[in-house]
Amino acid sequence: MRNTWAVCKREFKSFFLTPVGYVVVGMFAVIAGLSFSISFITHSDITQNPTMYAYTAVPDFEETFLSPYLVFCGMLIMFLAPLLTMRLLAEERHRGTIEFLLTQPLRDREIIFGKYLAALGVLGVMMLVVGVNLGIMGWFVDNVEPPVLVFGVLTVFLMGAACISLGLFVSSVTRTQIMSGTITFGATLILFILGNLGEDMPAESPTPEGWPAGLRTVIAFFYRIFRGLVMELPIDAHARDMALGVVQPLDIAYYVLFSAFFLFLTFRALESRNWRG
Repeated sequence: MRNTWAVCKREFKSFFLTPVGYVVVGMFAVIAGLSFSISFITHSDITQNPTMYAYTAVPDFEETFLSPYLVFCGMLIMFLAPLLTMRLLAEERHRGTIEFLLTQPLRDREIIFGKYLAALGVLGVMMLVVGVNLGIMGWFVDNVEPPVLVFGVLTVFLMGAACISLGLFVSSVTRTQIMSGTITFGATLILFILGNLGEDMPAESPTPEGWPAGLRTVIAFFYRIFRGLVMELPIDAHARDMALGVVQPLDIAYYVLFSAFFLFLTFRALESRNWRG
């Protein structure tokens, strides 16, 4: 644990010894702040005159403002995560310091968890921005329960932790920061597109009626599997209900397992140097 903490402190400091930490946190603060202001003003207009926005009554605050804002913050982190993770291991390999690091009296898991915790530390700084925005909102809105706000921040944090684990794995198998950041960005973009694609997919297989019954059955079987993956895999798919304060163990388990899976792959990627001799 001591070694993990040492790696974490070294990595966390390095984020703010270079422009990376300031750029990522600054971009997040500006965009999240603008989004919060625009969404809050829009919601205020809706409550004043809901019929102008096709509502028959004043809409629920959590559904029209809180959940969309928190999911947006989580998606914003999805696309900023490559900037945080691209340097974690890819830079060490590019600068030739990875071998020096691996020859230190450190276990692979201490290196991986130390770097992962450092990136989570920067993510925690970004959560302070969300917390301040929600605190301001709580000052003006009376009927929002504090546990809902706390769970909403936790939702964004879990989304960010999952994205960082994915980026850390990509950083462990690439040789340059640019390659790592590009691949991580592409992967998160694909997950985002899959989420939108899944919403438009029909529930039943669109196989033409004239096709043989056996073939239709086979296609329908694989279609259900594919649609299920498209619906469940996107990182933001499990955040909408959580951002409303709806606690569902399966949604939390998804983020925990997602992060654990890519941390495991990162461990295996570092361990592969032993296989190559």
